[in-house]
Amino acid sequence: MEKEQRKRTEMIPYLQDTMEETFRRTCREIQTVLDTDACRIWRGFHDAVCECLETTGALQRQNQKGRLGYLAFSMMRHALWLDRLELRIDALDDGFYMDTAEASAYYHADFLQDRFRKDLASLYEKARTHFVRIQDNELDRIRQEYAGYYYSMLFSMTGSLTGMIRETVEGSGIETADGFQIICGDYMDKAAVLYREETKDEIFSDRD
Repeated sequence: MEKEQRKRTEMIPYLQDTMEETFRRTCREIQTVLDTDACRIWRGFHDAVCECLETTGALQRQNQKGRLGYLAFSMMRHALWLDRLELRIDALDDGFYMDTAEASAYYHADFLQDRFRKDLASLYEKARTHFVRIQDNELDRIRQEYAGYYYSMLFSMTGSLTGMIRETVEGSGIETADGFQIICGDYMDKAAVLYREETKDEIFSDRD
């Protein structure tokens, strides 16, 4: 039992360097994809944002949702059980995640999917050569740990698209609240502010 426990605690540190090396190699490959296929990737992302905003607009017209206070992009870690890399997009009013009327959409990062699975297969093989009788729950730990690298990439991508996201919100015609924010993080957990609109009080204060 003690030996098995030690195996569990040693596995991720043993794979850490391999994970970093694998991800660096993958990043170079993905950069090529981004350079050649950026328009298609943005269309998929844009479509998901528009789906969320269209639902928001419909709910606002029915007086079921307040002005948009936050557009939240969340890493959906439960989707990893299906080996899917997904972002959930939520349009939130003053109730934040306590909104009674939900307006959300999902973005599936399909351009990363095959590479993610290929990387995992390589990491699983590396683990099996060093640790005998690896269990499914230990492979799940590897998947969860390595997915963090990919989610960091999705976080950076979302941050780089903040300006275009803001333009999409402005062009949608939906009502936004004073101090509207675009945020990104884990679902219903900590999030970073990618964009925050100045409030009216701040605008007038700057003029004084």
